[in-house]
Amino acid sequence: MKGRQVVNFLAYIAIAFIAVALILGKIFSAVGLSSAVINALSLIAQVIAYTITAVFAFYYAKSRRSIGWMIAYVIFVIAIIVFLVLNNI
Repeated sequence: MKGRQVVNFLAYIAIAFIAVALILGKIFSAVGLSSAVINALSLIAQVIAYTITAVFAFYYAKSRRSIGWMIAYVIFVIAIIVFLVLNNI
């Protein structure tokens, strides 16, 4: 697979995980249950979505030809990773 095909496939997988998590969430909430599986699927979908966004943002920052854009990109990505981990511990 080429780079663009991989990103498209990951986006497809992320959408699938989001759909399954929403469906299971609705089913389990109707019967009064909550599940770690739903939370795991949602987290996987978020990670994939953030990764896809980060890849496209990298190419944008790289195209700007200024070190400031790349420094800001690195700070943003680190912030996302840190707070994603902190919110899911």
